[in-house]
Amino acid sequence: MKFCNYILTGILYFICLTVVAQTEETKTPWIELNGYIKDIQSTYFIQKIDSNASVNLIHNRLNFKFNISPKISGRLEIRNRIFYGEQIKQIPDFGKTINQYNGLLNLSHLWIDEKSFVAHSVIDRMLIQYGDEKWDIKIGRQRINWGINNIWNPNDIFNAYNFLDFDYEERPGNDAIRIQRNLNTNSVLELAYKPGKNKEEHTAAFLYKFNKWKYDFQFLGGVYQTDYVFGGGWAGNIKEAGFKGEMSYFIPKKNTLDTSETFSFSIMADQTFKNDWYISLASLYNSNPTNVFAGNGSFYNSNLSAKLLFPFRYNFYATVMKTISPIASFNFSFIYSPEKNTLIVVPSYAWNVATNFDLDFTAQSFFAEQTNSYKNLITQIYIRGRWSF
Repeated sequence: MKFCNYILTGILYFICLTVVAQTEETKTPWIELNGYIKDIQSTYFIQKIDSNASVNLIHNRLNFKFNISPKISGRLEIRNRIFYGEQIKQIPDFGKTINQYNGLLNLSHLWIDEKSFVAHSVIDRMLIQYGDEKWDIKIGRQRINWGINNIWNPNDIFNAYNFLDFDYEERPGNDAIRIQRNLNTNSVLELAYKPGKNKEEHTAAFLYKFNKWKYDFQFLGGVYQTDYVFGGGWAGNIKEAGFKGEMSYFIPKKNTLDTSETFSFSIMADQTFKNDWYISLASLYNSNPTNVFAGNGSFYNSNLSAKLLFPFRYNFYATVMKTISPIASFNFSFIYSPEKNTLIVVPSYAWNVATNFDLDFTAQSFFAEQTNSYKNLITQIYIRGRWSF
């Protein structure tokens, strides 16, 4: 019931502020609502298709925006999911696993936790925002996106995400304070602070962004949990191709036998061609890998960190996308690491069936060397329908 009380209190709080601040001259709606309902049918199998298990996911999102005044607004966004099927039985404590959220406040609730049926809700955005020509201030649960690249983001020290979790487009948020100051037309300074539940979970940093030589540059520094962090990145073009990169260096506050410095660096290039082809290439280097990869095909628990965006030292990514028509496209991606010749193949097909309704097909197939042979660890196939409102 505490979860329900949080939702009701948040909604009533924002509504009261909004009603007080409204004037007859305001034309913007005082409250806006959008979201979607998805249905995802997925099946996985190991080597042989007759060894499959399936799960169905009903995924709903409600996004409320409260226009309190021309400079003040609020957001409340709720993610609701219902899982059922044979695959749920095969994942121990599945309900407790998805009920973990990296936030200071407990804004999630596990409504039903059965062996083959799980219902879960979480508020992953709840914030108030002030913005004018020079300042932008956000307080509350939000996403602080400092990353530049499309796949791996060493600069994303507040909200690292798993790119294999394709069903979470909004990406995780955190309870934090973010202050942005526009210094001039070409530079911005940001300060952000995410309190932790204990002194080793705090993150506080600054980000300075500016434009020079037709490139966007950024530098960051601060405290990342048990480390000091320094980093930076760039985004620009080489002729018609996009060229981006970012890096972060993590230095332990206390040197012990269990700690070590970590350097994470990613780089990417992409280009769109006139015949509706798109190609993207990326790589990631991590100086302190774990070399532990479950490869279980499940993206439901997508907790990662900026220090460990992928478990191997050298990682490579490529994608080729072809726009077949204004309403359909095909995408083929793969991730490869020399460690155990790990390979992830991800083909997908997207189709805009009708206004506000999309249908897509995605597969994720994992391969690696095991016991002196090269094996398909698991293949998962997804069929997803989405209605937006």
